[in-house]
Amino acid sequence: MTSQGTRPKAKTRTSTIPSFNANPQQAAAIAHTNGPAAFIAAAGTGKTSILVQRLVRLVADEGIAPESILCVTFTRAAADEMEKRASKALRARGMTLKEIKPLRVVTFHGLGHQMLREKLELTPQQLNQKLLSGDPRQWLAEDIIRPWRSNRTRGMNWDVEITDALAAVDRAKDAMITPETSSSFFSSDMSIEAELAARYQEFFITYEQTKKKEKLYDLSDLIYIPLNLLETSPKYRKSWQGRYQYLQVDETQDTNPSQYKLIQYLAAPKQNVVVVGDPDQAIYQFRGASPEASILSFKTMYPQGQIYRIEHNYRSTPQILEAANKLISHNDITPGFEKMLRSTQADGAPVWVTAYEDQEMEAEGIAEGIDRLQRTWKEHQEALSYKDIFVLSRTNHHLASLEIALARKRIPYRAAGGSSFFKRKTTRDILAYLSLMDGIRVHEDFLASRNGPDPKKWDDVFTPVHCGEQNTAFRIVANIPSREFFASTGKTSHRFNATFYGTLAAHASGRPLLQYCEEYPYTIAKEHQLGVKDLVALIKRLWSKSKNNPAEAIKQLRQMAYDVHLRHYDSKHKDNAEDEAEAPTHHEEVKLEARYDELEELIQIAQKHHTIRHFLQAMTKLKEQAEDNNKNKRDCVSLMTIHKSKGLESPVVFVMGMTEGIFPHRRSSTMIADDGPIALTGMAEERRLAYVAFTRAQKQLFLSSLLRYRGSDAVPSRFIDEAALTPTNEDGELNPYLFKHDGTPRKLSPLVETPTLF
Repeated sequence: MTSQGTRPKAKTRTSTIPSFNANPQQAAAIAHTNGPAAFIAAAGTGKTSILVQRLVRLVADEGIAPESILCVTFTRAAADEMEKRASKALRARGMTLKEIKPLRVVTFHGLGHQMLREKLELTPQQLNQKLLSGDPRQWLAEDIIRPWRSNRTRGMNWDVEITDALAAVDRAKDAMITPETSSSFFSSDMSIEAELAARYQEFFITYEQTKKKEKLYDLSDLIYIPLNLLETSPKYRKSWQGRYQYLQVDETQDTNPSQYKLIQYLAAPKQNVVVVGDPDQAIYQFRGASPEASILSFKTMYPQGQIYRIEHNYRSTPQILEAANKLISHNDITPGFEKMLRSTQADGAPVWVTAYEDQEMEAEGIAEGIDRLQRTWKEHQEALSYKDIFVLSRTNHHLASLEIALARKRIPYRAAGGSSFFKRKTTRDILAYLSLMDGIRVHEDFLASRNGPDPKKWDDVFTPVHCGEQNTAFRIVANIPSREFFASTGKTSHRFNATFYGTLAAHASGRPLLQYCEEYPYTIAKEHQLGVKDLVALIKRLWSKSKNNPAEAIKQLRQMAYDVHLRHYDSKHKDNAEDEAEAPTHHEEVKLEARYDELEELIQIAQKHHTIRHFLQAMTKLKEQAEDNNKNKRDCVSLMTIHKSKGLESPVVFVMGMTEGIFPHRRSSTMIADDGPIALTGMAEERRLAYVAFTRAQKQLFLSSLLRYRGSDAVPSRFIDEAALTPTNEDGELNPYLFKHDGTPRKLSPLVETPTLF
């Protein structure tokens, strides 16, 4: 080591990896060494390559010690990828693995974990044992709130959802709000009513006191505590501010204020910090991310800092980028951060927009389009695999009709994040209820045949396969309380366990469990009799009111029991996060609305079938077809929400549901429901989301809108207008009956020729 923070420059040798031919904008960014800088790197501009090459230059050419450089990314996968590429490039420059190992590429949570455990003098494993997440954190919160709910003398109604209370605490801590001052934050920044804000503050205070007493921490503490120490402890601040000479922060537009402030402290006093990002791709406001408080405030924080615009896009055709540029120009632009995507690719196909009559036609049109694309590409001597195709949607539930269409055409697909229509809780639950209703029909037919000329035999009606299906459905449904069960016992769960099922199955001796419970309720343990009686009564009433109509059965189920269950369920369970950085959000009503949207999709599908049995058979067949088609996991069409597509690219991209109320979402002025997360956002963020969707496409981009949605007239998304695109009908003809999102007639431009598909 020649001096603190430097090392002898690496011996040059012939590189074993392809050279990076940087364009002038990229080269200028890579050449930046000292002082603060912001790289405004648009989609597809080689951002990761720029960061890796700058890191390699600092180490190999400038002689900066790897341990003096800190790179921060948002996901572990992104950190691993950057570390892998940097290591490969440095080894090609003559460095050994031992020399490279001290290089730090971490997530914000990984950085905070290190900063907290050093202060507490704990090993990583010891801190992990003290970190609350998932069920243990939920249980702690329940222990706090439970006595408050039963204490009516407190003077306030403590009927609040635990997940909402915890999410509110996370948002406050991300904004570095103390428990004692949090009420005003909840009221103003989170638009929560004063009474509820007061409850959240009381919970926040008690929650933090309980954690402190038990010496426990949560994930928010990984930033909250180190940042607080940096602000209040000169000794702690000094120990960290001299540790890294150079900092690089990726995806800065997605940082929240506390994360960005943490980086500012670590970069001082030398301020050799590079923040990288694209304000036009800021789509995580629901996690507390704030481009205004992070990358867009760069010049305020660092007046002497330099801004590098990186605009040459190596991913998409000029036609795709023209639409994306026109779309995003409708958002306000912060002075100094203007940019324009410029394609390095040859001219390609136009962006094709189709207006379909309804969701079913849209799904069938996309499935047919995928088949047609494969044929067209083949004619041009270029292969198009299923894995080269993305289908994106604003919300997960909108993909349900497409899954059915793809299954029918035997097109393999993969639903990102395990969010397949057939695997959703709502789908599994509803099909189980309908299966039990159909069991009532079979049982009634069997009993009626006893007095007829051709009585049925038990074994012919209740086959092992039928009993197995019925009993699987019974197990799914049994612990879903109905309103009557809540009212009559006041309990929150039937608590039917494995012992109950085993005993019941032994008594039933091959009979469907529901029918056995109906005929022999006195054989069931007393503690379960009320719940069983309620379940049997509910299924029989649903069967009677539905008149064997599957759509009506789902509607009746929602009215009688299921919506109540969903409200209870979602207060106890958190959906899978998109990545490790994602935190839960508040506003339980919006998450619940996403569930209700899934049920509406099921009703729309069920309306195509005349009987419950026919609907069940069709769904079973489609599920089996989908499972059979999807055996080849390597070559599947990818279905995902736009949030999940961030950072990905594909030759062909379809964007579904470009319709007012769907995308932009009907709640875009306040809060947006995704397939799990809930985005507190506005129209500007919806537009950025559309921009992200457009810029995933490399060669072809297809957009689709609806003329009717759930029985009502619909109009194409304003984003189609803003991108200067014109919808056509399914036959490629301009539709004279289309209107703009504001209800005014659309001025149609002449269609010179049908766009090519290649």
